Amino acid sequence: MAGKYKLIPLILVFIVAAVVGVFILANWSVTSSVGSDDTGYVTKEVYSHYSNPSAKIAIVTGMHSRENVSKTVVPYSIKAYALTHNVEIVNYKVTVTASPQDFTVGRANGENLVNKYVVPDVDKSNYDLVIVCHDHEKGYGEGFYIATPVMDSESVTLATGVQQLLPSFNYYKRSTSSEPKSSSITKVDALIVSGGTPMFVYEIPEWIGNQEAFTMSYNLIDACFKVL
Repeated sequence: MAGKYKLIPLILVFIVAAVVGVFILANWSVTSSVGSDDTGYVTKEVYSHYSNPSAKIAIVTGMHSRENVSKTVVPYSIKAYALTHNVEIVNYKVTVTASPQDFTVGRANGENLVNKYVVPDVDKSNYDLVIVCHDHEKGYGEGFYIATPVMDSESVTLATGVQQLLPSFNYYKRSTSSEPKSSSITKVDALIVSGGTPMFVYEIPEWIGNQEAFTMSYNLIDACFKVL
């Protein structure tokens, strides 16, 4: 009996070591600076734990600096998904330092940072898909949703496939009969697509709790991986 009790501390050590090992592996990434100026900076975190990944997905967080849920939660969904799937996920983290809480100025600064640093990097990186993450207020779309602002055929086809796998997500298409109203479409979205990479906008309700946002973001990444 005494021998069994002696084994308990050893077992606990192994359990703790395993948990720590998983945590370290999940958070391991190749991190680099993409660029910076007097309005902010962009870092690039590459999560790829398997040789020869079958898909490469880039996810942009923090472009609109007041949208806290997406820039806080989505990076955790990225880490969790990349840990157990043969995929390379690149998280472009945008940090606005000049007037980040000013709706108009902070928004413009974030879009300019993505235009200046992320778009050129995407063009040379051969991604299968780019997802730009946002939060939305009540009345600006319903629930969790994806959108294809450029309405190019490849992005629309992928988004349609994702929505079929995720009926709890809405999918919004932009009317092409009028000019784009959002500055991010012309500064970011259209340039990504014109460079040859399909892209979605992903919107999280800003009032949603972190656990639900994490789960839904994880599910979105999974659906994207499956349709690629």
